[in-house]
Order: sequence, then structure tokens, then C-alpha cells
Amino acid sequence: EEEEEEEEGSESSSPPVSYQMKPPPEGCCTTDGFCQAGKDLRLISISNEHIEVPSGFLLVGIKSPNLPDHLLVCAVDKRFLPDDNGRNALLGFSGNCVGCGKKGFCYFTEFSNHINLKLTTQPKKQKHLKYYLVRNAQGALTKGSVICWKG
Repeated sequence: EEEEEEEEGSESSSPPVSYQMKPPPEGCCTTDGFCQAGKDLRLISISNEHIEVPSGFLLVGIKSPNLPDHLLVCAVDKRFLPDDNGRNALLGFSGNCVGCGKKGFCYFTEFSNHINLKLTTQPKKQKHLKYYLVRNAQGALTKGSVICWKG
């Protein structure tokens, strides 16, 4: 019993560690470009698929450090995105996975974990939500205008 108490005590007195994502639950997909349910999120792969976007949400492209040539697709509540002048975005995050359909991510850290966005620092959504996604004349989802983040 004394050994257990010592171990517990050493855990609580250890210095805080730098940001690390929690490992995904056992059995989850951990492949770059795929969500933990194993669904492909790369724009190039799902550009011609019909994606359900709830009212008030927009499709945006996320840049992944591990996949520099690809954008990952996600649905974000437009209230948390800036206007054309880079202003008036609410603080926080609300997003959905377009791969498996999981809804209600309230924290970007939780969402980035779900989409296997492997980051070495505390994620800041402004840095990774890069482009609005739009449908072209042929109906394919393509990279639109840059999301204008200020400050």
C-alpha cells in the first residue's frame, strides 16, 4: 500500500508537461487524412460526394502539417468564422465530422484529435482552418477563398 501511495504522490507533484494530444481510444483509426472512424476527409477523395451540411454551418478546408498537399474537409458553425473583414467571429468552436457524421464538437482540440490532425502545439483554429470550400460548375467541392483571420 505504501508503494501505491508514493506513486500517486509523485504523479501529483510532477511538473506540467507541454501540450500533448491524448492517444485515440483503442480500435480507432489513426491514419493522417482519416477520422478516427476510418472515413476519408481529404478534399481530393470526397470532392464529388454529397455532404450533408446543417443549417448555419459551412464546409471549410483544414491544413494538416502531415499532409501538406491535401486539405481536410470539415463542417464549422459559421458564427465561429470571421466575416469578410476578418472580424466578428465568436470565440470558441463548433464543428462536425463530415466523414463519420459525428456532431457537436465544442472544442477544437477534441475535434483535431478526432480527425487525426497531429499537432505538436496547442491547436489554434485560426492557424488550421484555411479555406472556405465551394462547389464549382461541375458540382465538385473545391478550395474557395482564404479564411481571413485577424489578430
